[in-house]
Amino acid sequence: MMFPMPMPQMPQEIIDAVAANPEGFADAMATGMEAFQGAMEGGGDMGAAFEAMGDVMGPIMQDMGVSPEAFDAAGDCVGAAVGGGMHMGPADMGGPEMGACIQDAVDLMLPEGVDMPAPVMDACMDMGQGMADAGCMPHDVAGEMMPPPGDPGYPMPCDANGDCIVPPGDPGACPPDACQPPPMDGACADMGGGMMPPEGGYDHPPMPPDCGMPPPMDYPADVAMAPPADMGEGYIDPAANMDPGAAPPPADMDGGMGALGDALGGPIGDPGPEPMVDAADAAIGAAMDGAMDQGGAPAAPADPAGDPGAGDPGAAMPEDPGPEPDPSAGMG
Repeated sequence: MMFPMPMPQMPQEIIDAVAANPEGFADAMATGMEAFQGAMEGGGDMGAAFEAMGDVMGPIMQDMGVSPEAFDAAGDCVGAAVGGGMHMGPADMGGPEMGACIQDAVDLMLPEGVDMPAPVMDACMDMGQGMADAGCMPHDVAGEMMPPPGDPGYPMPCDANGDCIVPPGDPGACPPDACQPPPMDGACADMGGGMMPPEGGYDHPPMPPDCGMPPPMDYPADVAMAPPADMGEGYIDPAANMDPGAAPPPADMDGGMGALGDALGGPIGDPGPEPMVDAADAAIGAAMDGAMDQGGAPAAPADPAGDPGAGDPGAAMPEDPGPEPDPSAGMG
């Protein structure tokens, strides 16, 4: 199986709730799953079951400090991530396999180096088993979790007619720049079999000329989202080519999901500013270049212990370039 790429981000409010009370968050997910199963047992369809889940979890999430806007944004994220994974997963996935899909989807939505607390991961596994116990098949679940093909929030590549080019259960049909494998050390890897790509990977076809990737997901302006996870060398974020002044495309992720995604979330972190060039290093390099231009010998290599002149007793130390410039100077 495979997951969509890039994966959606997660709201900071969800992260804060998980970090502050992982057991409480897991209990809220379990309560929502009970509502889902009750709706299914009462003869409701999956769409109604997801709505029942959201109706129960919404107030609990608000008590944990999660706003309705962040709750809805989390639903959009999980609907795209988990739904896309189940769409490309085997048709005969049972409860443990669906739980593993949910766990790995959540893991891929987190920034690199951040882990979801164990109680919430256990609740993700229980959610997959609960869906199976309610008689839900994975591809049907995927169809309810995602909006319809052609919708701006649909996570899979579509042709010019708005039809998905990846048939359910056929991850090898997904172009390589539109999908990614489960984590090598994740829950799907523990399941083995069709939950992981074959040795050497799938023989992915190229993206057709008339095919379009979904635009970056749109979120409420007041909902802080996690930075995207590291997608590896060579990955280009489609949003990087957008006009910074252009308004983001709308995203409508209601599509039957309305609620399962509202139950999940993941921790995030601030990547921080990019490192600045060290002024002292730049000055030393300039001094060495000047010595070479005047016919002098280059300075000896720096000693690993940190003494720049240790390799040559007669080597002159470079002139102190002075304090680094204040990057905020002149900014008012």
